[in-house]
Amino acid sequence: MPDNPSGPAATRICVLGPVRVTHLDRTVPLGPKVAGLLSALVLHAGRPVDAGQLVDLLWGTSASAAAETTLRSHVSHLRRKLDIPHGPGAPVATVRTVGTPASRGYLLELAPDSVDARVFENAVIEGSRLLRTGGTAEARQAADLLRDGLALWRGTAFADIAHWWGAMAEINRLDALRRSALQLRAEALVEVGSYLEATGELAGMIAVDPYNEKVRRLLALALYADQRVDEAAEVCREGLTLLACRGLDAPDLHDLQRRILRRTVPVGTRPPVPRLLPPAPPIFVGRTVELDTATRLLGGAGGHPETLVLSGPAGIGKSTFAIQLAHQLAGRLPDGQLYVDLRGFDAVRPPLSVPEVTRTVLLALGVAPERLPVSVDGQLALYRSLLVDRRMLIVFDNAADAHQVRPLLPAAAGCPVIVTSRSRLTSLVATGTALPLSLGPLSDAEARELLDRRLGGERTAAEPAATTELVDYCDGNPLTLAVTAAQAANFPGLPLAQLAAELRAPETRLDALSTVDATVDVRSTFSASYRTLSDGAARLFRQLAPTVESEFTVHTVTNLLSTSSRRTRRHLGELADIHLVAQRGPGLYLLPDLVRAYGIELTAGYD
Repeated sequence: MPDNPSGPAATRICVLGPVRVTHLDRTVPLGPKVAGLLSALVLHAGRPVDAGQLVDLLWGTSASAAAETTLRSHVSHLRRKLDIPHGPGAPVATVRTVGTPASRGYLLELAPDSVDARVFENAVIEGSRLLRTGGTAEARQAADLLRDGLALWRGTAFADIAHWWGAMAEINRLDALRRSALQLRAEALVEVGSYLEATGELAGMIAVDPYNEKVRRLLALALYADQRVDEAAEVCREGLTLLACRGLDAPDLHDLQRRILRRTVPVGTRPPVPRLLPPAPPIFVGRTVELDTATRLLGGAGGHPETLVLSGPAGIGKSTFAIQLAHQLAGRLPDGQLYVDLRGFDAVRPPLSVPEVTRTVLLALGVAPERLPVSVDGQLALYRSLLVDRRMLIVFDNAADAHQVRPLLPAAAGCPVIVTSRSRLTSLVATGTALPLSLGPLSDAEARELLDRRLGGERTAAEPAATTELVDYCDGNPLTLAVTAAQAANFPGLPLAQLAAELRAPETRLDALSTVDATVDVRSTFSASYRTLSDGAARLFRQLAPTVESEFTVHTVTNLLSTSSRRTRRHLGELADIHLVAQRGPGLYLLPDLVRAYGIELTAGYD
C-alpha cells in the first residue's frame, strides 16, 4: 500500500460523479476507456479485478479478439497518469498486475485519503458521531463537516460505469449514504439554530422524496423552531395525506402535528453529555498489570454490562487507580462519564443513600428537577432507561457495601461500571454481577519512584539511606507515601533523615503523618475501616493485634481465644472483607503492629 502522509492528498481521484483525477487542483486528462478502467479499479480497490470483467465493461459484446491486448495498453496508460508523487512518499495509486497470463487480473492500491468517496464516507461517520455524542458546539462541527463532505458530489457516483451491473450495489449504497448525510446535516442545523438554512435544504429533499416521513418531521421541526407554526403543521398534514393514500399510517408524524398545534414541541433539547470525572492524577506510578487487567475485564465483549469491583485496604490508591483507568477508557465511551463519591468509608461525612445518588445522576443526565419521579423506584427506572443505547462510563467511588451499589447498576451493556470499596463486595462477585480486582501495596521500586517524582530526584538522591527508610516505613501504601512526600515538600529545608526518624518509632509515626484535612489524614482514614466493624469483629481484631505474630488459621484463633469456630469464622470473614486481614498461603495474616502503626482507635466498651 502506498504511504499515507499526514494531511489531505495532493492528488485526488474523484468518483462522486464522472471520474476525474486532479493533482494540485489541476485536472489530469483521461480518455473515455481509461476513465472507465480507473472507475472499475477504484470500485474494487484493494481487490483484484479479472481482465475478462474489465473487457466486458469496456467493450461489451463488441469486444474483439485483441481486446485484452488493448486493455493492457490502457493499463499502461493509466499507470503513467497515476505516477504522480504524493508529497514525500509514493504515488497515491498503483496498478499491479496479478495472476497468471492465462488468468490475468489487475489490482489498484490506494492511499486512504486519495478518493473522494472515502473522504465523504469518513465525514459522514465522524459527523454522525459528533451529532450523537456532543452538544451544540459539536453539532456545529458536524454541520460543517457534512457540508464539506456533500460538496464533493458532482453527480451520480461512478457515473462512467453506472450502466455496469457490477457497479450498481456500490452506487446505490453511496446514494443512500448521501441522503443520510443530508438528513444529518439538517438535524445539526436545527440543533445550532440555523433554521432558515435547514428548511431550505429539507424542502429540497421533500421535493425529491415527498413520502419520506423522517425528512418531513425534520422540516416541520425546523419550521416550528423558526416560528412558522402554520407551515410546520401543513407539512405534517400534507405528509399524512400522501402516506394515507398509500395505505400507510404515520403515528409519529401525527403526534408531531398535534404537538405543533398545541405549541408543546421542545426545540433544540439535546441530552447533555456528562463529564463528571475528576482530573486525571498528575503523578501515577506502577499498576501496569492491574490497568491492563481492568481494561480487559471491562472490554464488554460478552454483550452484557460489566462491573469491576476494585477493592483493597485503606490508602492503597483505589480512587486514584479508578480515575486513571476511567480517563483511559473515556475515549471509547462517547456518551460521557458519571462519577459519584458514595462516601462509604468517609472519615467525616456519612455515606450517601441510594435515593441521594439516584437524584444526583438523573440531574447529571439532564432530567429537570420538576420532572423527577416521586418514588425512588420510579427514579431508578428512569435512570436505567436513560442509559439504554448509550455508551457511558460510570464510576461509583468508595462504596460501603453491596446494598449501596446494587440498585445503581445499569442494565445497558454499553455502560461499564467501576466500583471502588474497602469491602470486597462479595455478594456482587458471587452472583456474577461484578468482576473483582484487588490492589496491593506498591513495590519498593515503585514507592521510590513515587517519592522521586513528588520530591525531585536530586533531593532523594542526596539522602539515599533516608529515602530507603521512608519507603520501608510507608510499606508500599500510596496514601502514607503521599502524605510523607507532602510533609517533606512543605519544608524544603527539612532533612529526610529527620522525617525518617519521626517515622521510625511506632508511637510517633502517626504524628509525622497527621494532616489538618481528615480526608487525607492517615489515622482518620484507617480508623474509618475499624469503625465499620461489628462489635464481635472489632473485639476479635483487638485481641489478635497484640498477640498474633505470624500466619494463623480459624482453628488457631479458636484455640487461642477459646471461642466458637463458627463465630470466629464469621468475624474473620468480616475482617478479611475490608482487608484488615489478608490471605497468605493456606492461612491468614494480620500485621501485629497494625493498631499502633495506623492508629486505629480501639474505643473502649466492646470488651
